[in-house]
Amino acid sequence: MTALTEAACRAESIPDDPRRRMGALVLITELAPGSFYSAGQQAEGAVAGVFIDWQVSTGVLDGARKARFARELQDAARATRTGDDPRMVITSCVIDEVPEGQWAQNGGIRRLPEIVSLAGFEHLTSIG
Repeated sequence: MTALTEAACRAESIPDDPRRRMGALVLITELAPGSFYSAGQQAEGAVAGVFIDWQVSTGVLDGARKARFARELQDAARATRTGDDPRMVITSCVIDEVPEGQWAQNGGIRRLPEIVSLAGFEHLTSIG
């Protein structure tokens, strides 16, 4: 999960500061054996899949940042394979961009300028 978190933080331009990265939360849901299928067949023996639903405020990611994250996600998933694991690695990420004023957190609505300040985003001068 470290590589995945690092890739997301780089894409969002969150500085390498533990206080700033505390908000980079990852929720893992592992599928029970026998519950992963492709084309109607159990796929666990043939496919190693990583599927992500990434929630981020609208305006944080441009096309280049999204593309870099996609590459780094694939690299991170491949790096988890052990020696002779023959399975094909498949990654998929749905990027849910949350519109301004639609993110509730810790009892309040978080606006993008506040999120920028809290996270310490770098290189996002067009936001705010």
